[in-house]
Amino acid sequence: MTISAASLHSTEFAVGQRYLSDTESELGLGVVVDVDDRCVHILFPQSEETRVYAKSSAPLSRVVFKVGDSISDQQGNSYKVTAVDEVMGVLKYSVEDSDKGIMETRLAANITLAKPLERLLAGRIERGDWYELRQDLLRMQSALSSHPLKGLMGARVDIIEHQLYIAHEVGKRIAPRVLLADEVGLGKTIEAGLIIHQQLLTGKAERVLILVPDSLQYQWMIELRRRFNLNFALFDLVRTAAIKEHDPEQNVFLTEQCMIAGMDLLLDHPDLYDQAMEAGFDLLVVDEAHHLHWDEERGGNDKYDLIADFAEETPGVMLLTATPEQLGTQSHFARLRLLDANRFDDLDEFISGQEAFAETAAVAGILIDDKPLSAAQISALTSLLGVSDDELATINEDDKLRTYALNELLDRHGTGRVLFRNTRESVKGFYGRSCQPHPLPLPDVWQNSYQTIGKLREQLWGEENQPDGGWLEDDPRVPWLIEILKGELKHQKVLLIARSGATIESLEAVLRLHAGIKTAIFTEQMTLLERDQAAAFFADSEGAQILLCSEIGSEGRNFQFASQLILWDLPANPDTLEQRIGRLDRIGQTQQITLHVPYVQGTAQERLYNWYNSALNMFSQISPTAQTVQEQYIAELKPLLEGADTTDNRAILQEIIAAALHTRLSFEAELQAGRDRLLEYNSCRPRVAGRIAEAMHDFDSHNVLPQFIERFLASANIEYSVQRDGSWVIAPLDSTEISDYIDGLPLGDEDGMTLTYERDLALQREDIEYITHEHPLMRAIYELATTSTFGNTTVGMLKSAAMPQGTVLLEVNFRVEAIAPKVLNLPSTLPTQSIRVFISEQGSDLSARISSEMIMPHIERLDKNRARQVIKVRGDVIESRYYEAEEIAKKQLADIGEQASARFSQQWSREIKRLKHLQTINSNVRDSEIERLEQLQAQGEQALANLSLVPDSIRVLVAVKP
Repeated sequence: MTISAASLHSTEFAVGQRYLSDTESELGLGVVVDVDDRCVHILFPQSEETRVYAKSSAPLSRVVFKVGDSISDQQGNSYKVTAVDEVMGVLKYSVEDSDKGIMETRLAANITLAKPLERLLAGRIERGDWYELRQDLLRMQSALSSHPLKGLMGARVDIIEHQLYIAHEVGKRIAPRVLLADEVGLGKTIEAGLIIHQQLLTGKAERVLILVPDSLQYQWMIELRRRFNLNFALFDLVRTAAIKEHDPEQNVFLTEQCMIAGMDLLLDHPDLYDQAMEAGFDLLVVDEAHHLHWDEERGGNDKYDLIADFAEETPGVMLLTATPEQLGTQSHFARLRLLDANRFDDLDEFISGQEAFAETAAVAGILIDDKPLSAAQISALTSLLGVSDDELATINEDDKLRTYALNELLDRHGTGRVLFRNTRESVKGFYGRSCQPHPLPLPDVWQNSYQTIGKLREQLWGEENQPDGGWLEDDPRVPWLIEILKGELKHQKVLLIARSGATIESLEAVLRLHAGIKTAIFTEQMTLLERDQAAAFFADSEGAQILLCSEIGSEGRNFQFASQLILWDLPANPDTLEQRIGRLDRIGQTQQITLHVPYVQGTAQERLYNWYNSALNMFSQISPTAQTVQEQYIAELKPLLEGADTTDNRAILQEIIAAALHTRLSFEAELQAGRDRLLEYNSCRPRVAGRIAEAMHDFDSHNVLPQFIERFLASANIEYSVQRDGSWVIAPLDSTEISDYIDGLPLGDEDGMTLTYERDLALQREDIEYITHEHPLMRAIYELATTSTFGNTTVGMLKSAAMPQGTVLLEVNFRVEAIAPKVLNLPSTLPTQSIRVFISEQGSDLSARISSEMIMPHIERLDKNRARQVIKVRGDVIESRYYEAEEIAKKQLADIGEQASARFSQQWSREIKRLKHLQTINSNVRDSEIERLEQLQAQGEQALANLSLVPDSIRVLVAVKP
């Protein structure tokens, strides 16, 4: 419903007053629910949103009806206002046919404020090119609202089928509860980021908590920011203490919507645990979930119990682990129990169910491999599917029948809906790794020094004892490094990772100053911008030959364009070593990588190398059991690594290596035997994944953003240049020369902004912005069209010989809006999201006969002074025609609502019906999931029955002779 009433900006807030958001009109009519010294709290009932604004700068318009206006109450009853009074700051409307009157607190929530006409009549006229840009923005936004790639197209990620499939499958769910268990190097963090991005963008989640080991907090923050433009706040003890010091009564977890925290923070501080539980979240993400231990007798460890508490209170839960069921059915059951305690409540029943499913998996494996089924297998399949023998008689010759049978088996899969696991064997496309050990002679000065008889830490990373760089003089790895960079690896891009930043800085100085080698460094002491610049210099073909990284280089950054990795030292933890190698040996690498491992003979460096190489086989392939094996042998191993290099110690070490090798091989045999082909297939259904990837490639190849951004920058008088690599550099903004609209856009800092529209370049250079329809810049530009007055009024001349000179024509655009939670995505169901009415001075509706495209070549600009004269002289006619145009648009609203409701109901009913059918054969479909969909369907249907017509923009055209 539109209001032809005054809107008053006010800071004299009182509980019960009604306001509209100037920046988020789709929220509907809000009500003041709380006022304190600094802030006002507004509840928007129709869209189930609450906003908190600073009183002094709240972007709100007070809704005040005047006598003669029509108003509606919350029951949908309409009244005509006869008088307006104020009672303790709240308005009371006297209305016809009622003695009680209506307080403004009872006004209907689906009210929006009409502003274009008011602005036009007041002489506030925008530029014609801005008007055209606004219309293009609305058309593009309308197309994107129903795009199947919504939520996926905006990430800085490669187009990798299994990642996109999981993100598409899980991200579209409401309150997903899943376990992501891809092998190391397949991109679980990217999958999780895509899902989080999609959930936030589509309104399925608003508050997200990511709980990780302390060492991974920064990695997650950077990955989400760089790849998905998601700004998650990192909550540690320093941040929480600062918030408490500023406001002791503040719940620290209510100061942000999306946050990352270490599990230990909540375990060590019960008060923070209580606040986090009280704050509540829509989605909980837990990395390294294999550290959550539980058994039937002793229950869970402290981390397991912590996550169990949050999982019980949080609708959506996502667990990430690289080691699912194959390394222990009980621990695997425990993690599934976190996702659905009702479904997974009995371990024995779970184990028997898994064993009973073996027959299904065997038949599925034959279908996946496209091999013929035997008569016995066909008979077993008919029994599994509950069909007759005749229905599957031709299954060996009928591809469609085989696909049907396989999909039916997938739907019946025990954990296929909650567990996703891809392996390197199932994904393919890896080039592997090879190792070149570089044994170096023991220097005389190291004899009987801490490098050979000190503590294990001193022997492995002795250079850390001399942060001033004194170790460089006698460490044999230094001349070796210079020699290999100038010789064997002279024309290669080389990544070097060492444990500490001080080591990296010392090495870099030697290479650059004494060896003349182009270098770049990447350490935790550098700012985020400095790291970006270093990574970009390394990626540049004419840039650094070697990038020297501290341990942070093995977290969150991928350098697949390089294939040479120098492991300057070896970490004590196999997972950390795999993380290092994984910077190069991962999906997206285009060649085999070479690992260079220098070590000094007769030291702990050599013994640790032998352990990793011979016992754990980590330099030849990914070893998912390595951490488990090392934990089993660590008590015996550590004294031998630290001990003297004697014949007896070497012999004992070889015995332990042989035993560990045997243990590892048995674990790997269990892994392969327990490999679930059906689960892997369900984690990336090839045909569906292929269609998603194809759609992404097609979207990239038909990118209209460069042309649009070029028009936008030109209209805003913003300078830019194109670089030799195809990237754009936008010049710094001069705030004195640009409009307020542009001033608020994220167009870079004082140095401007470098951007690209090309996915490949964006993946190579993380220091530049990757502009997509979902990038913050484009989202801010889209908001100009829906939340601001940008280009919503204009006056121009229409050259026409068919009309008398001076004739006025009016083009009025209305947006069709449904006030409802964002999660419903109702705009995608509307047959049109805007109504254009083109009306003549005499009141004739010319909309169907004359389109915007037809008149565009004949429109010329009218300067503002002459435009204001037109409005002043013809204002009465314009206002009359406007209201006639509004009536014409209103007549279309009911039909639009009926079509949208039918489409919406069909879509949601189909999904609810599918899940109900799936529930009959797979108990992992939760009742709560279906109930939530049914509730949302009813809510959507009600919203579509009460569509709002929002005046969007007006163009006045004055006919002149050509």
